[in-house]
Amino acid sequence: MKQLCLLSSVVPLVLLASCAAPTAGSRVSDAEPGTVAYDRDVFQTLLGNHELIRREFRDVEGGIESVTESDNAEVAALIQDHVAAMKVRIENGYRIRMWDPMFREIFDNADKIRMTFENTAKGVKVREVSDDPYVARLIQAHAKVVSGFVERGSAESQLAHEPPAR
Repeated sequence: MKQLCLLSSVVPLVLLASCAAPTAGSRVSDAEPGTVAYDRDVFQTLLGNHELIRREFRDVEGGIESVTESDNAEVAALIQDHVAAMKVRIENGYRIRMWDPMFREIFDNADKIRMTFENTAKGVKVREVSDDPYVARLIQAHAKVVSGFVERGSAESQLAHEPPAR
């Protein structure tokens, strides 16, 4: 029997994803890829498996570079899926987590963010930068929040995160 992740404080008693590490060939969502529901289910599965993920980031001029990986092949594939989906969301303004001030601010400034990524054997390497000094600080603050998701899983995802001052 699978353990279930619920975020009842965010979404009233809705099954979001399995907390157990995905198994080969398993689906983490019944939703269509590219939808908010699918992206949410992938995110929730990653949160439920945060202990299988490692992440490092460093500030660079105008933003950050990060590497997020897992020795679990299915989790690594979900990391890659998640990053690709978030790049599409940033480029097209497809907003998520609008209840969280950090994410609201990221999407309000999405047109000033340049994001590139490359898949690694165990995850993904990302570079996010901006020519706007405020947006560069915003990118760096967001990177800390993402690292918090990796460190603390669902407990961190239930928090609202303040963006840096302008």
